[in-house]
Amino acid sequence: MADTKEIKLGELAEISEVDFWTRNKPRKEPQIYFADDLMAIYTAFRDQIYNPQSVLYPSSGFDASPAKVFRNVTFVDKEIGNEGCVAKLQEAGLTALKQDIRQYSPTQEHDLLILLNPSIPTDWASRHLKSGGYVIANDYHGNASGMYRNPNQFTLWGVINFIERDRRKGDNRVVVSRDISDLFVPVKNGEELRRLRPRSYEFIARNFPDILKSMGQEPVQNFEEMYVQFKRMLKESEELPAKRVAERYIFVKD
Repeated sequence: MADTKEIKLGELAEISEVDFWTRNKPRKEPQIYFADDLMAIYTAFRDQIYNPQSVLYPSSGFDASPAKVFRNVTFVDKEIGNEGCVAKLQEAGLTALKQDIRQYSPTQEHDLLILLNPSIPTDWASRHLKSGGYVIANDYHGNASGMYRNPNQFTLWGVINFIERDRRKGDNRVVVSRDISDLFVPVKNGEELRRLRPRSYEFIARNFPDILKSMGQEPVQNFEEMYVQFKRMLKESEELPAKRVAERYIFVKD
């Protein structure tokens, strides 16, 4: 099991438990992979929203999923914690650069940027995205919420959610929605979170106190105060979780 102390703990509640443990489980030998859920999400984006001509995927690690859906993908990774990923991507015939995204210099602007658990601020990569270009992002490192709070540069278009895998048909169900109500709007208290997002409430209530104890702090009993205590320990925003979240957010660069 991954050591949660080495992960950005304050955002554990913003991702599903399945997503968290799947994305962070150790691999015996580093190999590129193609994730069924991500390929389904990218296919829905391509077929229902926009078919990009040039895709930029920074901090990709060993995830080669976009290359199965989009025809022109550039992977950029500095390989801190993902040593060997660029060579593996290149061996598969993909365009991959071992480079700090700040030194990246494309010949032309991209029209789709993918930000999934990136180790970089959004603007380091979005400067290579043309006006009107799209961003597919999650909020594990705060990239989506950061774009939402920067409406002069980005507009929230909608969301894509992976719903389920149909094992009998060998297919995946993905829902694209323009409904952005209550996204990035914090709940009033723990009771509202329990009502709107029961799994997230239970995840926080069960895990955050143990993590606080492991960090040498005695958790307070009140849910809201315990959440603030946790965030304060990490020197992060003490704002309560959002009323509604999505697996992937779609933004358009203004």
